Amino acid sequence: MGIIIDVTEKIKLQAEMIRAGQLALLGELAAGIAHEINNPIYSIINFAQLIADESDRDNRVHAFGKLIMEEGNRIADLTANLVSLSRSTDGPKMSVPIHELISNSLKLIGMQLKKDHITIKDTISKEIPPLIVNPQEIHQVFLNLIQNARYALNEKYPGKDKDKILEISCNTVFIDDHQYVRIIFYDHGIGIAEEILFKVKSLFFTTKPPNKGTGIGLSVSENIIHNHGGKITIESIWGEFTKVLIDLPVTE
Repeated sequence: MGIIIDVTEKIKLQAEMIRAGQLALLGELAAGIAHEINNPIYSIINFAQLIADESDRDNRVHAFGKLIMEEGNRIADLTANLVSLSRSTDGPKMSVPIHELISNSLKLIGMQLKKDHITIKDTISKEIPPLIVNPQEIHQVFLNLIQNARYALNEKYPGKDKDKILEISCNTVFIDDHQYVRIIFYDHGIGIAEEILFKVKSLFFTTKPPNKGTGIGLSVSENIIHNHGGKITIESIWGEFTKVLIDLPVTE
């Protein structure tokens, strides 16, 4: 039994070392790629904005300008996410109430959710202990998860529906005698097939079509949460729901 445990731990350590090496290499590549891509892409976005602004809204040129802007911004977001994927969480951390983090994230995307007729049910108690985190990075994680839920709900319910719901809840749990805050994002959307569930946090893997997803968001999110001493767990049943659990340690 001792030999089996030792071998298992060795394999796990080797996998972590390989992952760390991959992230370091990716960081070096991403920084250079982002610089080379962002300069011309922002020029394209700016010129597309001029085209859209100076053309009649009913003109096809206006629509083309808007489309170029949208695709340009998607490329810019992709390069930004690549850099974030490898960046360690060395930014400033501060004590932040979890209900504020959730509330501020929802404010940023609230209009899109309203337009899509998505109902938010959040039960975040103000009694939950505050977290010592980098707020910008945690917002990035929350926004990514909310966007994923939005996509899943829109795929299952293209229009209005009473079950087009995203539930966000929070509670405290103890893991190995340490207290954690558990944030749960539970959507009643299209779900994830069992045979690919284990892949969804892999870099560049996505269940979305090419123009909808990059396969980077969950990898970035997992890296951020890991660097905060936490963990992301995903549960899902195809056609029924997806539940994402984030455990973040409470620091006294």
